[in-house]
Order: sequence, then C-alpha cells, then structure tokens
Amino acid sequence: MAMPRVSRLAAMLALTAVAGCESFPTWDNPFKPAQLGVRLDESSASAPVTIARNQALIVTLEANVTTGYRWETVAGFTPVLAQIGTADYVARSADAAVAGAPGDMTFRFRGESPGKPTLEFAYRRPFEANVAAAKTVRYDITVR
Repeated sequence: MAMPRVSRLAAMLALTAVAGCESFPTWDNPFKPAQLGVRLDESSASAPVTIARNQALIVTLEANVTTGYRWETVAGFTPVLAQIGTADYVARSADAAVAGAPGDMTFRFRGESPGKPTLEFAYRRPFEANVAAAKTVRYDITVR
C-alpha cells in the first residue's frame, strides 16, 4: 500500500523536527532546570558551597543602587568559575526611583573546572577611587 505524497512529506518533516531537537547539546546549558541547584544570598556567606562542573551558581545580594552603591566581584575566582553575563538589578517595590529604595543584584556563575576558589563581592561606589568597600561578602566554593 503506497503512502499518499502529503503523508510522506508530513512524516519526513516530523522526523526532521525530532532529530533536530535531539541534536542540541544541553549538557553545557547552566540554566537547565536540573542544574539550577545552588542559590546563595548574604546569609549563606559562612557556609562552604560545593557545585559540579557546568552547574550554575546564583548569588543574590541586597543593594541600593540609587545611592550609587553596587556589588562588584573581586578578582580571583577564575578559571574555576566563569561569570555568565553581567549582574541584574531588580527593585523590590514601585518606589525604585526613590534614593535608598532596596533591590537585589543577582550574579550568575558556572563551574568551569575543579578547584576551590573564594568568590568575593565588594559593596562600593565605583566612582569613588581609593575608598574601601562599605562591606564585603565571601563564599568558599568547591567545584568538582
């Protein structure tokens, strides 16, 4: 029994679509739901943290960027961790334009290679040269 021409075309398109989906590498996607296991904030700074290679590490810290202060990473975590993109800032309320209104800065990292770096953040005004950070936060990370 011969398949109609339209049915064969539909079958070939369906097989191509399924084969195409299977060919995308998902192992290196740090935001794949199975790999979103480690989220940190300022309260978890004293606890050691272990992540797997290629796993995402998400750090969220409270900030008042309307006052000029923001969190910055301190060098020393590469090549064990790679920062993914730039930090995001989200205001916590509709009063985001009011000086001193709280919000959160979120940083994303991926475990690149095995090692034990210290991930450090400094809260400062970037335009104030030679001024110590208002506060710092450190995390002891192990990448396996």
